[in-house]
Amino acid sequence: MFKIQELHLYELTTVRVQDPRIQNEGSWNSYVDYKIFLHTNSKAFTAKTSCVRRRYREFVWLKKQLQKNAGLACPRTSREIHFLHGQ
Repeated sequence: MFKIQELHLYELTTVRVQDPRIQNEGSWNSYVDYKIFLHTNSKAFTAKTSCVRRRYREFVWLKKQLQKNAGLACPRTSREIHFLHGQ
């Protein structure tokens, strides 16, 4: 395990999924989007913080791409999980 004083030696990226919102509520084309907040000290990113809103289907697409191209095991994507992350 590393010490708090050594954290600056590592590249860290934190991603938070929060604030689900229903868009076009009451309409036949309503959908839920989520606030995605990223904070990193990685040199691979020019911006150290970023905040965007994304739809649920974009999470599903990203999961498929990560599994297909990088062979990563990803957690289950469900609306319930994303709502819990926002609390």
